[in-house]
Amino acid sequence: MPAWLVSLFNSYGSDFFRSAVLVVVLLLVYGSIVRTIAANPRVPVDTRRRWMINIRNAMIIIGLAGFVTIWARELQTIALSMVAFTAALVVATKELLMCLGGGLVRSMSGSYELGDIIEIGAIRGRVMDITMLSTTVIEIGPRHDAHQATGRSLNFPNSLLLSQPVARENFTGDYVMHIITIPLPYSVRPARAERLLQEIANEACAPHLEGARRHMAMLESKLLMDTPSVEPRISLQPASEKEYRLIARIALPPRERQRIEQAILHRFMFECFPEAEPHTAASAAD
Repeated sequence: MPAWLVSLFNSYGSDFFRSAVLVVVLLLVYGSIVRTIAANPRVPVDTRRRWMINIRNAMIIIGLAGFVTIWARELQTIALSMVAFTAALVVATKELLMCLGGGLVRSMSGSYELGDIIEIGAIRGRVMDITMLSTTVIEIGPRHDAHQATGRSLNFPNSLLLSQPVARENFTGDYVMHIITIPLPYSVRPARAERLLQEIANEACAPHLEGARRHMAMLESKLLMDTPSVEPRISLQPASEKEYRLIARIALPPRERQRIEQAILHRFMFECFPEAEPHTAASAAD
């Protein structure tokens, strides 16, 4: 065995041994807990995934703290003797430190959790994984008002949380406020279109109104926040000299947004432009 290796082992052998024991213990504990969670079918899949991610992050933190404790004397010696190198290292790892800082901000503020639908910058999707350095989402799009998964996985560094605002679309939980915008030409009378859209929205949202009222009342008492009315609301907004917009605000479960939105749009367009149906059929026949 080389002399330098013998000298290294004599000087730091106990530290290497304690570090190896720490790694083995953490891996065994993590594996045991993960197997126990995975084998419990009574807990929802999203909840089990959230537990496993939290446990993984906790084990990483415990491991880092253990290594710092084990190698504290050596780290202190290096820090004192290499101040210039430490400063250069901080500058070189600025992005890494910002990612860690962003992860800490997210943990302390609870800005989003696993399963939330978020939008940050040009990224919008459902959160599928959170680490100390980055967040992975399943993209929802392609437009801002779309609600279907595109099948793409997007990963962004947590450093974005320090400079970009995060929009959490399902902040209210089991029921969310959803906006539908419909552009129309002035040839369609605004009063008639507004009345028609109000009737269709009332009918489509009727099965969810009572549950939405109870949920919003619970949030108001629990979080001491003002909650919006869950009744469908229609507003009229001029867009240009050629068209205006009808804006419908409705309350519904997050997973029902796409289906109910499409049901409202299909019925509204069919009843608002009934003459388009036979024309389309005739064109297809030709």
